[in-house]
Amino acid sequence: INKTVAVRTLDPENLGQGGVQKEEIPPADISDQVPGTESETKILLQGTPVAQMTEDAIDGERLKHLIVTPSGCGEQNMIAMTPTVIAVHYLDHTEQWDKFSLEKRQEALELIKKGYTQQLAFKQPNSAYAAFLNRAPSTWLTAYVVKVFSLAVNLIAIDSQVLCGAVKWLIMEKQKPDGVFQEDAPVIHQEMIGGQRNSVEKEAALTAFVLIALQEAREICEEQVNSLAASINKSRDFLAANYMNLQRPYSVAIAGYALAQQDKLRGAFLNKFLSKAKEKNRWEEPGQRLYNVEATSYALLALLLLRDFDSVPPVVRWLNEQRYYGGGYGSTQATFMVFQALAQYQTDVPDHKDLNMVVSIQLPSRSSPVKHRIVWDSASLLRSEETKENQGFTLTAQGKGQGTLSVVTTYFAKVKGKVTCKKFDLRVNIRPAPETVKKPQDAKSTMILDICTRYLGDEDATMSILDISMMTGFVPDTDDLNLLSTGVDRYISKYELNKAFSNKNTLIIYLDKISHSREECLSFKVHQYFNVGLIQPGAVKVYSYYNLEETCTQFYHPEKEDGMLSKLCHKEMCRCAEENCFMQQLDEKVTLNDRLDKACEPGVDYVYKTKLVQVERADDFDEYLMVVENTIKSGSDEVQAGQQRRFISHIKCRDALKLKDGKHYLVWGLSSDLWGEKPNTSYIIGKDTWVEFWPEKEECQDEENQKHCEDLDAFAESMVVFGCPN
Repeated sequence: INKTVAVRTLDPENLGQGGVQKEEIPPADISDQVPGTESETKILLQGTPVAQMTEDAIDGERLKHLIVTPSGCGEQNMIAMTPTVIAVHYLDHTEQWDKFSLEKRQEALELIKKGYTQQLAFKQPNSAYAAFLNRAPSTWLTAYVVKVFSLAVNLIAIDSQVLCGAVKWLIMEKQKPDGVFQEDAPVIHQEMIGGQRNSVEKEAALTAFVLIALQEAREICEEQVNSLAASINKSRDFLAANYMNLQRPYSVAIAGYALAQQDKLRGAFLNKFLSKAKEKNRWEEPGQRLYNVEATSYALLALLLLRDFDSVPPVVRWLNEQRYYGGGYGSTQATFMVFQALAQYQTDVPDHKDLNMVVSIQLPSRSSPVKHRIVWDSASLLRSEETKENQGFTLTAQGKGQGTLSVVTTYFAKVKGKVTCKKFDLRVNIRPAPETVKKPQDAKSTMILDICTRYLGDEDATMSILDISMMTGFVPDTDDLNLLSTGVDRYISKYELNKAFSNKNTLIIYLDKISHSREECLSFKVHQYFNVGLIQPGAVKVYSYYNLEETCTQFYHPEKEDGMLSKLCHKEMCRCAEENCFMQQLDEKVTLNDRLDKACEPGVDYVYKTKLVQVERADDFDEYLMVVENTIKSGSDEVQAGQQRRFISHIKCRDALKLKDGKHYLVWGLSSDLWGEKPNTSYIIGKDTWVEFWPEKEECQDEENQKHCEDLDAFAESMVVFGCPN
C-alpha cells in the first residue's frame, strides 16, 4: 500500500526563520507491515505546485482523466467537457504553453469544440438544458452551462444567443420575486453538483451558484437580456438579507464569493465569512473532503476579489496540500473550482517567477545531505529521492518562491483478520443461476450476484458507489445492468465497466442514495466465458462519493463463505494457499525411475523418510508433526535423523492427503515451500510436494506390498549412493 507520510509547502521567506525553513519528517507508521518484507520511501519535490497540477492535466498520466473526449447525455457531456476548459483557461492566463506545445493546446480546443457542439443537441426550445430532450430542464445544469460557456467564450466561438438564451430562461422561469432561484428538475448525476447536494441551506446555495453564473455572463449578455442587472440585484439582496443566518461553511463560502462579486462582502459580512475559516486556511465540514475543496476554492476567489493578499497564502497552501497522491480532486465541482481559483491566484499574484530555492535533505542512512535547486524554468520538473530505510529525516529549504514536498512510503501490509466497515452494512452473495435463466450461447456457466447494503447514519447516504471486481473469468450481464439503470424502477444511476489488464473486470455502479432505514438490494447475472484453473475471489466495496472514509468491503466466491483467499498462517507470517491440493501418491504403476526423475527435478530441496507422530487441527490448516527418520537427500534445512519437523497443509487438502498417525511416508518438496527461520523451519505441503505411503516392515511381507517396498528401498539407496545426475 501507499501511505502518505507528509505533504508540506516549502516557502522559506514566509514559513521559515531567517529565510531558512526546516521540516522534521517522521518515519511512516508501518506497524502492520508484513514481516520480512521491505518498505520504500519516496521524497518528491517540485516548484510552483499549481503549474505542475495543470501540466499533468494536459499531458500527464496521473491526471489524464481531466482531458477526455466529451460524450453521453447533457449532464455527462458537461462532466467531461469542463475540466478541459478550465485547464486551457489556466495555461492561457499564465502563458505556460511553451512548456507543452501549441499542438497540445489545439488538441484541447478541439475537444472543447466537440463538447460545445454536442451540448447544443440537448438545448431545449426554451434554451434550457437537461440530461435528455424529453426531460424537464434543470436550473442547476442550465446555470452550469452558462458558467462553463462564459469561461470558454475566449477559447472557442460560442453563439451569444445560445448563452444568453439560457440566462434569460433562468431569470424568466426560475427566479422568484424575492430573488431566489428554484430547482424543479434536479439533475440525474447528482455527483456533479458537489456541495449543492447537501439539503441544508439549499435555497441560499443554489441561488448563490446561479448568481455567480449570471455575473460571469454579464459582460456578454447584458445588452441581450434587459432584466439581467435587476435579476442580479434581486438575488444579491436575498443573499445579503440571509447571509448572517447561514451556518454551513460551504454556504458561507459560495454566497460570500457571490457577494464579493458585487463588492458587498464587507463589515459584518466579511467577519462572518472569515469566522467560518478553520485555522484561517479552509472552509471545512467534518468528513466532507470534496465539499471542503470546493468551498475553499470559492473562498479563495472571494479573497482575491477583496485583494486580501495577507489571507490568501495559507488558503492556497491548504488547497495544494489536499491533492491525492499524484494529483486530482476526484469530483467535477471540486476539480473545476480549484483550477479556477488557483488560476485566478496565479493571475492576481504573479510573483512566482521569482523562484530560486535550494532544498537539502539529510537522510540518516547517508553521510552527506542531498541537495536540489528549484528554479522557475524547471519548476514543473518532479524531483525525487528514494530510500529503503523507514526513518525520519530533516529537510531545509532556503531561497525565494514556493514548492511542495510530498513523502510517500510503499510497503506490504498484513491483511486484517476481519473486514472493517465504517457507516455501511454490506452483504454479498454469489449463487448459481436457475436453469430457466437465459444464458449466452458461449458462456461456460452463469451465476447471480446479490448485493445488499444499508447506510448506518441518521439519514440516507447521498451519492454512493459500488466498486465491484469480478471473479476471474466472469463478466457482468450488461442487459441486466441496463435494466437496472434505465428501467421503470431505476435502481442505479449509471454504471461503468472497465476491462482490466488481467482476467478480472471491474464494474463501477453509481447510486443516487442508500437508505438508512432499510436494506437496499440489487442483483444481476455474471457469466463465465472461459475456464481457469483457479477462480480468484471477487470483491464489492461500497463507499460515499463525498466522504471516502465511509466504506465497507466484502469478498465473494462460489466455494468460500467470505470469499477470502485461502492462506496458511504461522504466528505473523502468512502465505497464499490458493493452489491445487497435493494428492498422496497411490498409483501402483509408479516405478523406481519415475521416483528418481521426479526427486531430481530442478527446485526439489529435500527427500525424507518420515513418521507421522502427531496431527494438530486449526481453523484454516492442519499441522503434521513428523520425525525425519532418514535424510535421503539433504536440503537447505540440514535436518538430522531423529529430529522433528512440522508439515503444514490447508484444511481443504485434508481429504486428499489422508495421512495417518504412526505411519511412514516418503516426502520431498521444493525449496520455495520451506517456511520460517532455522532451526524452526516448517514445510508447506503444496501441489508440488510428493507424499507417498511407505509400508511398515510387517506390511512389506504381504505379497501386494513387496514390489512397492523393494522399489522404495532401491530408490533410497540410489539417492544416497549416487545422488541426482547433473
